[in-house]
Amino acid sequence: MFDNSVRSRFIAWISALVAVLTMPEMNLLRADLVVVQNSGFENVAGSVVFNEFTFGPPVGWQIYNPNGIVVNNGVGPQFWVGTLRPSPPTNFFAVPEGQRVAILFNEFGTGNLGEYGLSQTLAATLQANTRYTLEVDIGNIASGTALNGQFFNLNGFPGYRVDLLAGGVVIASDNNSLAGSIPEGEWGASVVQFETTASHLLLGQALGIRLVNLNQVDASAPTADLEVDFDRVRLSATAVPEPSSVMMVGLVFVTGISMRRRRVWEQ
Repeated sequence: MFDNSVRSRFIAWISALVAVLTMPEMNLLRADLVVVQNSGFENVAGSVVFNEFTFGPPVGWQIYNPNGIVVNNGVGPQFWVGTLRPSPPTNFFAVPEGQRVAILFNEFGTGNLGEYGLSQTLAATLQANTRYTLEVDIGNIASGTALNGQFFNLNGFPGYRVDLLAGGVVIASDNNSLAGSIPEGEWGASVVQFETTASHLLLGQALGIRLVNLNQVDASAPTADLEVDFDRVRLSATAVPEPSSVMMVGLVFVTGISMRRRRVWEQ
């Protein structure tokens, strides 16, 4: 049996352990979803609709156009940013979420002119001691005939990049890691992770997401149009404990073990 002094120390130890484990920075198991507007590209309000396509950035997203090549005026080479509502198995065997996917398409002959894409600045800001996980489905669209009867040669893959940003600065990327591993007409899962410390220079800056068509001509399909598709964008944030908090748990645990051994010795 415990005597009063051992019982008091034991209760104090349990109380300290509970206090430490319930500290916000020790909540290792909960990943909170960060709000991403129109993450599945289903909302196309304000876009130009043409059969299964819409043209213009989906709601919540902006065109990323660092090289000034995205011009949809019907004159010269065309770069189309919008959405597609596939009819499986045409183009894709399945759609990851909902009915629509984001498309970044440009015609044969416009490859290697520079990257372009979609971006979104989030309401959430970069927080200290947090692990961010950005997941995006990447589509390697297969060749097929559109509803208007036009055939699109979409063989090959022009490459993609998924960026996680803070304050407009790229803090982590997946730079085409799935190239060569996504079969035609199927999807691959891109994962980008980044972990902050208590002193990261961009803490408090708005988070952002960028989806990019690298627009690189695939040597295996040099005469094909170039398109990358995206769907189901998810960003989660998980609190990571500071080293001092981990040390505190260890100290409390060791103290408890010592008390238990002392109780055994005193019996």
